[in-house]
Amino acid sequence: MTTTTDNDRTTGPADQHGAPRRTPDIVRRAWVRVLMLDLGLVKTETALRTLFSVPAGMGLGYLIAVSVGLPGILGLLIGAMPAFISCLVVVDASAWRVAGRTGALVVPFVASLSSSIALHRFRVLELVLIVGLLFLQFAAAGWGKWAHDAAVVLFAGYLCGLLTPVPETSVVGLALIGAASLAATIVVRTVAFRPAPYRSLLRTRRAFVGWASTVLVAAEALLAAEGPGTADRRASQHARRRLRRRLGRLQEVALSADGMLAATGSGTAGEAAETLHRLLFDTHLAVDGLGRTAESLVATGAPGDVRAIVREALQTVIAGGGALGDDAARTLLARYRVTPAGHQGLAGPTHVVHRAAWQLADLAATTATWRRLRDELPRDGSGVPFSSPVVLVGGRPSGAVPVLEDALEGGGLSGPWRRLHISASIRTGIQAAVAVAIVEPLALALSGQRFYWGVIGAMIVFAGTNSTHDRIRKGLHRGLGTVLGGAIGIGLVDLLGTTHPATTIVVVVVALAIGMYGFGGVYSVWVTCLVVVLCQVYAYSGSFSDALIPLRLAENLLGAAVAILVSVLVFPVATGAMHRSAVRRQLAAARAFVLEAGGGPDTAGGLRPASRALDAATYQLDAVTKPMVRVPTGGGTRGDAMTGASLRSVAVFARELAGRAGQTGTDAAVADAAVADAAVADAAVADADAADVARAMADVAGVLATSIDALSGAVGAVGARRVGGGRHERAGARADDVWTRVGMRIEEIDAMLPDDASGPEWVRDRLHCLGRVDDALALLAERVGLPVTGVAASGATPSARVRRAERLVARRFADR
Repeated sequence: MTTTTDNDRTTGPADQHGAPRRTPDIVRRAWVRVLMLDLGLVKTETALRTLFSVPAGMGLGYLIAVSVGLPGILGLLIGAMPAFISCLVVVDASAWRVAGRTGALVVPFVASLSSSIALHRFRVLELVLIVGLLFLQFAAAGWGKWAHDAAVVLFAGYLCGLLTPVPETSVVGLALIGAASLAATIVVRTVAFRPAPYRSLLRTRRAFVGWASTVLVAAEALLAAEGPGTADRRASQHARRRLRRRLGRLQEVALSADGMLAATGSGTAGEAAETLHRLLFDTHLAVDGLGRTAESLVATGAPGDVRAIVREALQTVIAGGGALGDDAARTLLARYRVTPAGHQGLAGPTHVVHRAAWQLADLAATTATWRRLRDELPRDGSGVPFSSPVVLVGGRPSGAVPVLEDALEGGGLSGPWRRLHISASIRTGIQAAVAVAIVEPLALALSGQRFYWGVIGAMIVFAGTNSTHDRIRKGLHRGLGTVLGGAIGIGLVDLLGTTHPATTIVVVVVALAIGMYGFGGVYSVWVTCLVVVLCQVYAYSGSFSDALIPLRLAENLLGAAVAILVSVLVFPVATGAMHRSAVRRQLAAARAFVLEAGGGPDTAGGLRPASRALDAATYQLDAVTKPMVRVPTGGGTRGDAMTGASLRSVAVFARELAGRAGQTGTDAAVADAAVADAAVADAAVADADAADVARAMADVAGVLATSIDALSGAVGAVGARRVGGGRHERAGARADDVWTRVGMRIEEIDAMLPDDASGPEWVRDRLHCLGRVDDALALLAERVGLPVTGVAASGATPSARVRRAERLVARRFADR
């Protein structure tokens, strides 16, 4: 699937006849693939600025070292460190802020470097300070960017001084090298790698379109793979897993793009930002819906002819682009009418086919709007962006960290620590300090002067991880990278020796750049490249031997093992506490959406942000749930999966309502469709006061919000324990908490509306969504032991869903 915007933006400069030259399709597809693998080119830009900044720092360091009488190798090493660290930790929205933060690093670097050199005579104090500096590095993560920058560089500079056998008189020369390296980094990043949030946003939008295409391809493949044989069943299971992975990736990219809209310098402001937000949202809604439709057809065992016509509709869109969605929808409806299922009026297939037709029409509408909006988008990064509920960390939506903060704030520590309330950064800092205090004497006994390998092995395990599972995985990645890097590094040392310094420098710089690309993705790639670099450094320092890499592996595994043990024993957070915290965050987002949906037509604009907040909470729940170890017998793990399924379905319901509230499709006037429906409501509801309908809807939303509060309290009840079948017994929740079904209230409001299709569709849409949310969360309430009263709305029956889908499709295509 492509949009006209994508195709038009891939044209090159005009040829001699004045016609624009189009970029070859193979180049365009390769470029989109790169953008899909690296959102906003965050990892690529990190690797490139390292590739250019580190050699600049090394070159200046070498020149200064030679001029002041220091060894040239020392100038290369000290010159590389500040440039490398600044490229890693200093990321900001403007070139001025990047330059300011980079320049400020000279103070902590010089201070820690000189202090470490001065303390060479006081070995015990020198080792004790490592523990304190490591605690400071992790604790400062919660004190702001500048403090965290300084803490990271303090530790790096101290380690450089610790490993540098020079007299105190050399401090001035080393300080000049560090300052020159940072100055060179500022120049390189200002000239060649200025922050460009606007370009990142456009690249992410292209990646979003690319992932949307892969979802449609995976959906078509799933429909094609379904069959009666064993091989077909295996292929179907594989296709279903692939579709789910791509749906998850599409949601991540959609959230990232939404968060980038709120970045300073993204170039989108006011109405343009809102329109782009709606387009991203509606495209995500349509493509995600088509993927789930394919999954539903397979899961419910829909007839083969029904699957075939839906598959052909998807093939039309995949081959011809989203603009053909409208034609594909009309063809789908016409062909379905002549199938046996269409003749018999089977509720399940009819409902799914009508939903697919609506989603295809949505896709066509959003594609047309992308085409119109192309020339209206700003071309630079000026403007004040709008506010997004999505918070980005490193170019991606924040995952488990906010959940961990909530769990710790709510007393989520287990064992003897359960009464303590500490922040996530302080917790990690204490754990890292304890681990290093244990590792240091063991590493000294193992390898003497190489003890810092064990220290770094422990430190790295804590960096960027929040659970024991993540830390075990990172420790294994570090071990694997050490083995691979050692094999490559030893081979390069044997090949190059110390007689080709220029070639060795190229190897070092390229390896660091490749490693930086893998740093945020596959950690073992970074470790492999780092060990390759270290092999070359040790060769030139005269300390290289074949036993060096096995010793490094042993030190690293020692540090990782101690770090994992400490994380289990010191301030552990129970897995159940993390999961409950994530569930409660999602329930809070669902409550906010329900209250928004219970408002009048003027609240249509608030439904999308509320739905996006719910999507962000779903992403956080997945980030917490995925690392959990699955047990073959299911039990409580199966209950967690059922809970996640219920909450994800609520997010889907919310997204559908938010998309219906204001389509970006056919005309600009449709953008405020909910308000237009309000005028229809006033004219159509002749025998009912519109104010009564509004009050009744607000009452439904209020009752549902109260029930969600009760459910959140039951989920978060202290001492909740699992019982058979994945259910829970409550311990600590209020005795009068209850889930009150809103089905009867919804039917009362529906009875106030006219029976024909001329009534206020926005009211029916919201009632339908609230009823579905009630159904999904009532099941969750039963699983956690919360009493449930009342009945479901009749609109949840298959026949009612079919009637509603037919009415919506008829109305949609009647407007065209």
